[in-house]
Amino acid sequence: MALESHETKYTSTPKTEALSGTASRRLAQNSAQNSAQNLAQNAAKNVAVVGGSAAGLLTASVLARQGVGVRVFERIETLEPASRTLIVTNRMRSLLGRAAEGCIVNEIRRFELFTDGRSATFELKQPDLIIERRALIQGLAEEARRAGVGLELGRRFHALHSNGRGLALEVERCTDGSREEIHADTIIGGDGAASRVARAAGWSPLETAPLVQAIVPLPKDMAPDTARVWFVPQDTPYFYWLIPESPTRGALGLIGETGPETRKLLENFLEKRGLTPVEFQGARIPVYTGWVPVRRQVGHGSVYLVGDAAAQVKVTTVGGIVTGFRGALGVAEAILNGGSSGALRKLRRELDLHLWLRRSLHDFQQDDYSKLVDLLNDPAKQSLSEYSRDEAWKILWRVCLSQPRLILLGLRGLLTHSRSLRGLRRSRV
Repeated sequence: MALESHETKYTSTPKTEALSGTASRRLAQNSAQNSAQNLAQNAAKNVAVVGGSAAGLLTASVLARQGVGVRVFERIETLEPASRTLIVTNRMRSLLGRAAEGCIVNEIRRFELFTDGRSATFELKQPDLIIERRALIQGLAEEARRAGVGLELGRRFHALHSNGRGLALEVERCTDGSREEIHADTIIGGDGAASRVARAAGWSPLETAPLVQAIVPLPKDMAPDTARVWFVPQDTPYFYWLIPESPTRGALGLIGETGPETRKLLENFLEKRGLTPVEFQGARIPVYTGWVPVRRQVGHGSVYLVGDAAAQVKVTTVGGIVTGFRGALGVAEAILNGGSSGALRKLRRELDLHLWLRRSLHDFQQDDYSKLVDLLNDPAKQSLSEYSRDEAWKILWRVCLSQPRLILLGLRGLLTHSRSLRGLRRSRV
């Protein structure tokens, strides 16, 4: 349930003091205890980040606070992203610290699940956060500038190549089309799912899915601290959601398979529920189909990918804010530690588990979702309450212990998915 873009705006945003998340502090401590020698080594490094995405800006801030020289190149002049309503887990607070607070517009403490006349409700021990993407990226841009990052606006990526002592980054000035060449030891692609940096460095294009949502008046029977999810497999293998951004408005959306069809499905869903859209929001979201190696050697330099550019997205919900931040911290750790990153290894395991869960659910029919909702007994709901979507291993373990029949349902989904893939392959031969 996330829309992430590399379009940003730098302005002064309240409540964005020093980037003080526990993960950032831990990274500083793990960089060989931050010795004077390491600081001198970091100061000699020269990093260019292409794209002012949330993940790109966080990577830049963390590196700059460790003494690395960092510049961010963003193609738009004003850094004014479109407003979008997102839902993330409370883990964002632990990753960003006080820097997270300025973008939070609401907190969700309850989920309601619906399918085929059935429903289930569970509370959240730690609230999910409704955030405004524009405020999030503006706050991160402010943090980056305070950390010493150079923000270069109106610079469009053109090319990269080895220059014998590192990398040459070619950028084009959007105002007059003139080009300039910047030397960097490391280039980081934070420029989204259609990353031009990734293509230039040899990564394959990513599979993406359309995400469309509408801002609507909140139904009168819906509390502003409650999110709703509908499983309608004839429309989408994912789900519809409604997340309140205030006591009066919310974002209702879905992830589809083709853009125009997804918009029509959403409009029909809104009409059936008597909801009139105030505005529509949309994006192409990367679909995680397997781990994307985040580093490539190009000549004597290194190219890294972060966030959507590396498909660091939970494919169960297609949410990429928190996992993108984790990828950003992992890439920063790898750059500071000569390529090694425990954070990236943990992120890979987490994303692979979400991929396994998505394969289990992807071919579910209405009866399967009905059984899923029916099987959510009180112990299973308690597990969903205690652990977030960013703790998938804990949820899976606890839920399966409390309701073993869910294991059989998931295995049947995996077998169905495998058969559908084999059929698809045969049809292409």
